[in-house]
Amino acid sequence: MKNTFAPINRIPLEVLALVPDYWEDNSDDRALIGLTHVCRGWRELFVSRPSLWTRLDCINVDKTRAYIERSKTSPLEICLGESNGYAFSTEEAVLLAVPHFGRLGTLSALGSSIVDLPVLVKHFSRSVPLLSRLEISFICNEDPVLPNTLFNGDISSLRELVLAGVVTTLPWRGLSKLTAFKLYRVSEDNIPITQLLDFFESAPHLRRIQLHDSIPTSSNAPADRVVSLPHLKDLSIIAQPAHSILLNHLSIPAGASLRLQLTYSGKESPISSYLPNPLDRLHNLSHITAVNLRPAPALRSVRLSGPSGELYMLGRWTRGDDKLYSGIETFLRSLSRFDISRTRWLTVTLYWLQPPGLPTTGWTIYRIFCSMKDLRTLTLSRCNNLEFILALNPSKNTSKNTSKTMPCPRLEEIILYIERPDQFYIDELLSMAEERASRGVKLPAITIVSTEAFAPTKEVFQLRKHVSRVEYKFDDAPPNWDTLPNKVV
Repeated sequence: MKNTFAPINRIPLEVLALVPDYWEDNSDDRALIGLTHVCRGWRELFVSRPSLWTRLDCINVDKTRAYIERSKTSPLEICLGESNGYAFSTEEAVLLAVPHFGRLGTLSALGSSIVDLPVLVKHFSRSVPLLSRLEISFICNEDPVLPNTLFNGDISSLRELVLAGVVTTLPWRGLSKLTAFKLYRVSEDNIPITQLLDFFESAPHLRRIQLHDSIPTSSNAPADRVVSLPHLKDLSIIAQPAHSILLNHLSIPAGASLRLQLTYSGKESPISSYLPNPLDRLHNLSHITAVNLRPAPALRSVRLSGPSGELYMLGRWTRGDDKLYSGIETFLRSLSRFDISRTRWLTVTLYWLQPPGLPTTGWTIYRIFCSMKDLRTLTLSRCNNLEFILALNPSKNTSKNTSKTMPCPRLEEIILYIERPDQFYIDELLSMAEERASRGVKLPAITIVSTEAFAPTKEVFQLRKHVSRVEYKFDDAPPNWDTLPNKVV
């Protein structure tokens, strides 16, 4: 009676049986087995649900046999290779699952050596009509080649394909339902451009494509060959260095999100030579709406976001004994290759205190600001913000700015994250705000966030004479501004 009236047993059986469906996908199935050891009622309840017993790691023969029996006719999810960090699948257990490949829905094969490939090919050389997701990943010194006999060359129900460290003679047959494709860690030129284009043509409903360190450095396709991807939503390319060889052969719809990530070492050539060329292939980046500049002592990163695309650059940005700050100026000058007049967000996060009073850099920042006709929000975090404040004041650039053009005429908010007193320039802020107000472009808002109360509140609120709203906050943890939205409407 005590067990019967326990609170957990008041849950209706049909509801209790659904609880495991809300576990994390990577949860240990020992917890599932533990449920069957609580009591006789629980054992009958959970064993009778076939969908709970469809994940096979093929490590233990008895366990594999029990799972197959309990799964009945439900689609199977098989993961071969290392499981839970300590055990590997055995061929003896795989043999138990072979007769049931007709209901195989998901297959993940994770190998650590080329020796594992024959086992995969030996038992998976038949059709799998229900297979919707396939992941094959190998970590070894050479890229193993997947033969065409795998799955009898037919994966007509496949919706997601992930290949890492393997080479295949793409395309396979029956890819009309494929919507996601990921290709990782394939040595240079092991899969030529023509095979990639043939693959894309055979999968006309692709929506998401990720190509990481797998792009050939030369093209063997005719220059006039262009493959259309009408359903594409997301395209991510990581290459070192980045190039536009593949983009030259793809027609990307205007609504797609395009992300290119490249590494710029800066040892031999300027950063502008590392940008994909020609840039007119980056249709979604014809107008930049957000710029996120994050230089750090070891690596610097820049994100250029357009209405439906993004160019992400990661590198050192300096050559030889160049000063750290020179890398920032090098990149700022390269912005002239893009149309940044519609930029609404500019975020600058520096991880060192560059020396103030760099006239060349200040002039470069001023020219960039003048080209940002639609800039609405400027965020400066963890940096010496003097050069940026001066650049917003045309009266401080009389040496080269004879026209005294007002930079960023639509600027609505400046956000300053200040960690040290020597980063706080109240006089320059007042002068900039006063100058802009005298020209009829009064700032709507300035927000100052500091880690300590080093500036008197009265001094800060002097800005209210020329700024509509002034806020002064204290916060020990400035936000991670790398979370700038990919898409900007």
